[in-house]
Amino acid sequence: MNHDCVVALDAGSGSGRSAVLDLEGDVLGVVTEDWTPHVPEDAPLGSEFDPQEMWAVLSRTTRRAMEQVALRPQAGVAPQAVRAISATSQRDGVVFLDAEGQEIHCSTNRDARGVMHAEDIAQEFGEAIYCITGRWPLGMSGLARLWWFRIHRPKVYELVAQVLMISDWLIYRLCGEFCSEPTNACSSMLFDVGQHSWSSELAELLGYSPQIYPPCYTPGKVAGTLTAQAADGLGLPEGIAVVVGAGDSQAACLGCAAFDDGTTTIIAGTTLPIQMVLSHPVFDDLHRLHLGAYVTPGRWVLESNGGLAGTAYRWFCETFAGAGPSAYATLEEEMRKAEPGEVLAVMGPQLADFRELAFPPPSTLVFPFLGVLEQLPTRGSFGRAILENVGYAARGNLEQLEEISGQEITSLNLCGGLARSSLLAQIIADVCQRSVRVPVVREASCVGAAICAAVGAECYPDLRSAAEVMVHWEPTVEPDRANVRRYRGLYRKWVKLFERARGL
Repeated sequence: MNHDCVVALDAGSGSGRSAVLDLEGDVLGVVTEDWTPHVPEDAPLGSEFDPQEMWAVLSRTTRRAMEQVALRPQAGVAPQAVRAISATSQRDGVVFLDAEGQEIHCSTNRDARGVMHAEDIAQEFGEAIYCITGRWPLGMSGLARLWWFRIHRPKVYELVAQVLMISDWLIYRLCGEFCSEPTNACSSMLFDVGQHSWSSELAELLGYSPQIYPPCYTPGKVAGTLTAQAADGLGLPEGIAVVVGAGDSQAACLGCAAFDDGTTTIIAGTTLPIQMVLSHPVFDDLHRLHLGAYVTPGRWVLESNGGLAGTAYRWFCETFAGAGPSAYATLEEEMRKAEPGEVLAVMGPQLADFRELAFPPPSTLVFPFLGVLEQLPTRGSFGRAILENVGYAARGNLEQLEEISGQEITSLNLCGGLARSSLLAQIIADVCQRSVRVPVVREASCVGAAICAAVGAECYPDLRSAAEVMVHWEPTVEPDRANVRRYRGLYRKWVKLFERARGL
């Protein structure tokens, strides 16, 4: 048996994760550790992270994941078996480096300090920015943070020599090389999404030096080799290939082997990004959706993001059922006993509209069938309503993707932490009236990064070939005919309830 393996690092919004996978895509070890961003005292809308803390978290999780590997019964799985390492991360977060390569600013995707200047940017440059980047400026991007620093911290701004996305910064910490890749760079709003390259036109238009842009590589390309210092921290062999990865949502699509036109992936994690793969760029005249670069040249993703999803469900479970796997299992069993629509909820994800900043509508609960119930709704009824809200939001955003792209959804994938719930997969199949494919490894962004690492290690010739081997599937979830009929009416009621809640 071939025990060679690869390592994937994932810097998420609230945690760091390290995963070790073999070249067939089986997880040999995975460890997650929470980390907490902080709000700087002088920028109350900011959200920053300590680079040393994040690196320490990923060093610990990698060592512990390798310890899990060492305890496996197979012989020969050791640090020397690691062929390559790659990284993925939350999108929109950026790191500014000075000329010495030192971090002078590290922000997460929740950093909103640029919002105060969004209207000015949009009025003067909005259409030009959208035509180049596929995104309307709302103040949550790397562009907006540069703008803020130029106005409010000019001395810091003058020191900025490199702008890296968080996954780019991880590659830099691993091998000492500056580079970027299209899928995460396109969220910076400094990137030409049509050309898959940094935009010199935007740099000139906005008054930034193009020297801040690092070289742009395709995912799966080797950026360098693991330095002695990084190897010591991670507990991995010095000199292994460090491979360019992808932004977390596109990495998740890759981890679901999404390559063909119309293949659409619901990433049901903390938030609910939904991405459709396209062979041509699609710009929405009304700016409702985001256009992004994909992991392969000549491919794009159109994104409709429902917003908070796992956050709402986690809050409900931990508040009313408790924390830990057993609490989620108990709640899942109770939800299965509830009938569809016993409670109708607007709580969590909604319909995307990127023309303006989205704020969740007030949580609203109604009991459409209360008059015919023999008893009051249970905890399982409320929990099911939250998952059904995810299903309704998924359907609304899928319809929006089809409308704006003019492309039918040819295949529907579901991944992310919430996809551990088999009930959610069934609800989405029933509400959306589609077959749903769920990968065996639900945290598909790590699989996507591992696929990149395997290609960089020359174990496969390209990303598609690697994905064909390394992505494994659960049995396809088919719609239940009886529930499909029920959910047709419930979805119409949810849309009306959502519109009323949003207007409150």
